[in-house]
Amino acid sequence: MENDQELSQVDRRSLRHNYRNLLSDAVTRKNEYMTDSGSLLLEDLERANSLFNKVDRTVEGILDSRFLILSADIGAQRAHQLRIDSAAFDALEYIEKVREKLYNPDEQHIPGSKPNWAAMGNIAARFSRRAPRFSYIYGPLMTEPKERRRIKTGTKRDNAALAASRQEAQIETMGESDVKRQENQTTKLVKTVHKILREVGPINLFQLVINPTSFSQSVENIFYVSFLIRDGKAYIDDQSGQPMIEACEPPQQDDYQSGLTKRQLIFSLDQATWREIIDVYAIDESIIPSRVARLDASGLSQISSQVPR
Repeated sequence: MENDQELSQVDRRSLRHNYRNLLSDAVTRKNEYMTDSGSLLLEDLERANSLFNKVDRTVEGILDSRFLILSADIGAQRAHQLRIDSAAFDALEYIEKVREKLYNPDEQHIPGSKPNWAAMGNIAARFSRRAPRFSYIYGPLMTEPKERRRIKTGTKRDNAALAASRQEAQIETMGESDVKRQENQTTKLVKTVHKILREVGPINLFQLVINPTSFSQSVENIFYVSFLIRDGKAYIDDQSGQPMIEACEPPQQDDYQSGLTKRQLIFSLDQATWREIIDVYAIDESIIPSRVARLDASGLSQISSQVPR
């Protein structure tokens, strides 16, 4: 058993020695790899394959991977050099060969000599029996320079300025009357919601503001209730786990001095949450009556223009 272990150690040392020799030879003969036809690199790869059959530990595997990386780098350089050599094209030599086929040796330098295109056609017929189309010609034979049209850069700018001035004029004409009218409508609706809240007494906030038939009017109802909360005409109590809202008298300065504080909360509502609230609280009718949408003289939709009664 001890002799087997010694032989195994000897084999490993020999394997590592052969790998190091292979790596040293590969580094030394790197230039030969590039100029050789490829047989030298293939021989070293066969040497590496024969050595790899004896690899059973990580140390020898690392040596094999080093040679693999080196050979891959050499192969990539040879492929790059091959592409460069194949792409080399001597246009002058090509033209000279074509001239030899088009003209007889005695007529090449005689002005006015007619080229023998039939001979060129016979050569081309060896590779293709189909005549090439005119679309294969690299550009037209005669060209006339086109006159470049000048693009007026100020047109878009002028149009944008004109549109902005029209929009500004429209805002100015709509601003005074419509803003006042909207403020009056909002004030009336806030008062109406306050009246409804005093009549129904303490009620769940969702059951008050949610309109099961209109998501937009549910958002508007929350907007109107926010004015009541801001002015202290209503408050929300969530000690029971549910947001209960109730009308109240606005607090006085003495109440604030006694420790009363205001808190503002952000209430977000999307259509998915709106539908879920309707299902959870079984809301089938809006406590705040729905408002009828209509168009005013300017064509704008006035959803909240009619105050519910």
